[in-house]
Amino acid sequence: MEVHHHSHKPKNWKEYITEFIMLFAAVTLGFLAENLREHQIMEHRVEQNKIAILKDLQTDSTTIARIIAAEDSTIERYNRINNYLYLAKTNKINQAQLFDSIKNTSGFIGYSTTLYVNNSSFKNMQSSGLLSYLEEGALKDNLTKYYEVNFKSIEAANEFFDQVGIVFNNYFPIGLGKLIRDYQQYSKEYALNDGDNYQNFMLSLNKSKHDFSSDEFIFEVQKYYNYIFIYRTSLLSAKKNNDALLKLLRSEMH
Repeated sequence: MEVHHHSHKPKNWKEYITEFIMLFAAVTLGFLAENLREHQIMEHRVEQNKIAILKDLQTDSTTIARIIAAEDSTIERYNRINNYLYLAKTNKINQAQLFDSIKNTSGFIGYSTTLYVNNSSFKNMQSSGLLSYLEEGALKDNLTKYYEVNFKSIEAANEFFDQVGIVFNNYFPIGLGKLIRDYQQYSKEYALNDGDNYQNFMLSLNKSKHDFSSDEFIFEVQKYYNYIFIYRTSLLSAKKNNDALLKLLRSEMH
């Protein structure tokens, strides 16, 4: 029985080149397709993070506006108090009139609503490496400025201003004492649990009468008043960058 051997015609060099080109093209196209897919995934994640940051910034914007309005109200209150102190010091009103004016001015305390910026979405974008996918430009610069510069500045200002308020309330405890009693609604069994009774009693003390007419008291009020403006400067800087970021993000998403 004969065994027949099938002979194969050898390929010429053109066929080898053609096969190589086809294989190379397949691998290259696969690589490019994978890169494109990964890029699209990263772009989608970046867009999702932008949406999350936009929501955070919108919340910040509302909070900043509310706190600035509260600071403006506090400034107006202290403007009136400063005027009372000036009138008393220049003998245009007597001490009894000064005390009545102070009693009729609610909120004579060292207190402010501090701003806490939510940076969780930005931190997530930063830690996941998505920040590097943003193009260099205004958006990236403003994000870094807002969350790295303003955020840290506001944190420091919050802590500092809180301490200033504590110092002032320790120097002049009557306003805070009345506020506590008005809000806590303590038992009326004791006279000083009532806010008005407490305030009247404290203002009747010789120390209160001496303090209100002293230069030291005026200086303490002015120091706290000045710090209100320092804190407000930090708020306005945050508001400016918040407004800029909201405008940039909204323009990119429409």
